[in-house]
Amino acid sequence: MDTQNTPVHIRLWNRDFWLLAIANLLVSMAIYMQVTLLPTLVDSTGMVSLASVAAMMGGYGVGLYLLGCFCSYFVQRHRRNKVCVYSILLMALCLVLPYYLHLWVDSRFFVGALLLTRIVTGALYGLIQMILSSTLVVDCSESFQRTEANYAEAWFGRFAIALGPLTAILTTTLADREWTVWTSAGLAVASALLIMMVRFPFRAPDDNVRLFSIDRFLLPSGWLLFINLLMVTTVLGVCLPYAGSSLMCYVCLMFGFLLALLAEKFIFVNAELKSETVAGLILIGAAVLILGQHQSASAYHLAFTMLGLGSGLIGSRFLLFFIKLSHHCQRGTSQSTFFLAWESGVALGLTCYFASGLHLPGQTDPLLQQTLVLVVFALLLYLLCTHHWYLKHKNR
Repeated sequence: MDTQNTPVHIRLWNRDFWLLAIANLLVSMAIYMQVTLLPTLVDSTGMVSLASVAAMMGGYGVGLYLLGCFCSYFVQRHRRNKVCVYSILLMALCLVLPYYLHLWVDSRFFVGALLLTRIVTGALYGLIQMILSSTLVVDCSESFQRTEANYAEAWFGRFAIALGPLTAILTTTLADREWTVWTSAGLAVASALLIMMVRFPFRAPDDNVRLFSIDRFLLPSGWLLFINLLMVTTVLGVCLPYAGSSLMCYVCLMFGFLLALLAEKFIFVNAELKSETVAGLILIGAAVLILGQHQSASAYHLAFTMLGLGSGLIGSRFLLFFIKLSHHCQRGTSQSTFFLAWESGVALGLTCYFASGLHLPGQTDPLLQQTLVLVVFALLLYLLCTHHWYLKHKNR
């Protein structure tokens, strides 16, 4: 029987790895703070609609792919850590710009300028994660530690899904929106500073480096895993805005992630291979059902705990699937492909939420009904196709 193979971290946690892991957490938090910040443009400027917010979320998702084919060229021709640092600093500027563009841009071009800024933000963040996760973390880890390093570093990025909006809501409550905007940029700058504190070994560039390459960008052999994970994280993206400005919902989401981390160590450690994904999808489906019932606040808290638990289990399992599907020299590419599937799904879900308009309490929400269908379809796809396909094609 195929069983789980969850890494156990023993010698991994040295100073450099801690710095990179925290840097990943901070830069990801800066991105996810925008989930609660961007909708505030609707009221603050008077020139932005919910449809425009949806377009900005979608533009960010498109931007994730724009620089991926150049990633291998950048890290071969330039110091990879410097490319990452400069990209983070540029992204910090792009995080601030949307909230001040109305002071300089004519109202006729304002929404277009916002969309362009979000596309650039997505492009820079995609490049940052491809370099950070698939290159810098690998460079600072011994060969026998790299699966553990990828697994642990991904968890720090996953925590940001809860901690980012939590920080935004808390900062806005204690100060104001302007402080929150600059806090998001400050987190990105702090991430760059942490990366600058790490010493990376010099790597001579390969011969015949091509400008365009899917190396460190996309793993074509993982297409079915990509689609299945994209469906799961689309559900996560749809559900996130239902938390609104509730601190407790995001606290419960974080609690769910922590439960998933513990469950992997103590419950699923010797379980059947498909158990994590199946359990995760059942939990996510139950969370969607609860959200659709418009019940009390405590029910919402339970739903977000289940959402964090389910998506945490699936995220960890699919990350290891991507690693085991890749060949030896494709580890970095598998990390980037996992990141793109995860982040694209969240962006798509957020786009669907804001494109569907306002969601009024006490009314039947067709978006959640459609989301539940997507959960069921993702589960069937995994059980009937993806799992057996993975066992047939894995290389490790």
